[in-house]
Amino acid sequence: MEVRQDVQARTAASRRWEALTQLLRFSPAQRAAHFLVSLSGMLLLITGLPITFSDQLRWVIDLMGGSVVTMLIHRMCGLILAFSLAFFGTYFLLERITEGRRDSNLTFTLGFFIQLGKDMAQDMLWTFGLVKERPVSGKYDWVMVADIMSVPTFCLVEVITGAIMWFPFPLLQANPGLFFVFRVIHVAVAIFAIFFVFAHATILHFTPGNFPINMGIFSGLIPKHKAEGEFPAWIPVAKKLEVPEEHYTFHPIGYVVGAIACGIMGLTAYVVYLLREEGLAGFRLLQESGAAFVALNGVILVFIVYVILTFYGISKALSKSRA
Repeated sequence: MEVRQDVQARTAASRRWEALTQLLRFSPAQRAAHFLVSLSGMLLLITGLPITFSDQLRWVIDLMGGSVVTMLIHRMCGLILAFSLAFFGTYFLLERITEGRRDSNLTFTLGFFIQLGKDMAQDMLWTFGLVKERPVSGKYDWVMVADIMSVPTFCLVEVITGAIMWFPFPLLQANPGLFFVFRVIHVAVAIFAIFFVFAHATILHFTPGNFPINMGIFSGLIPKHKAEGEFPAWIPVAKKLEVPEEHYTFHPIGYVVGAIACGIMGLTAYVVYLLREEGLAGFRLLQESGAAFVALNGVILVFIVYVILTFYGISKALSKSRA
């Protein structure tokens, strides 16, 4: 009886893991860049939003030990983000110069961007059932190219404006209105980042096909059968590996989590509508709003979950690589 149970247990365990053809999608440098930028970015939002929305998110500041500690963490994460941008930006340029594009379809030509626009239009039409086929994508589709180009740009704006407010030069000290301008830019980009992160998380992680987390950016691999449906033009040039992969279990709860995330995004859009200027303090919520309270606290909680999942993803990828 015990032998039979042992055999059944081994069989069940073997079914969880299958030798699948995997494609190498992200290099170690790309995975490290994603980890540092996403983690520092999430912590910047968690520590920065309570400054603008202090009435709704005061508990975050109190939990971290007060405004001084919160600002210290905020600035340290800003330094990590600045280092990541400088290091990996230089790495990307040197890699392109020495090794070329390799399996990437990302170029900086006019024709490439025109094709991206066509792909975006076709993808939208396909989403609403107006055309039968999706655009055929290489390694990066139009959404990912938008991510790749927008994230460094917005991070650079935040680093520059944050550094200026941290170390105001004489002209800024003599003209408080300029400080207000930089602060408005800093806050506006941070609020835009809320929508970006939620869209990114909902599309790539909080979906039934990936929930609770898409391991591709952590392991660097994607199953070939999955890539065939998402990036068919990339498969012929992708590096193939035969590695054991845990059998994925479909999670319908991903629909629920995605719907909740979309609801929080909708409420957050309403919060933006409620923002008003308060002198040199910048934009603030000058009126009580239950919807704003729910939205902003929902945003912070989702970001905290995102940070936890980031550590979960990187630890799981590291444990599998050592096995």
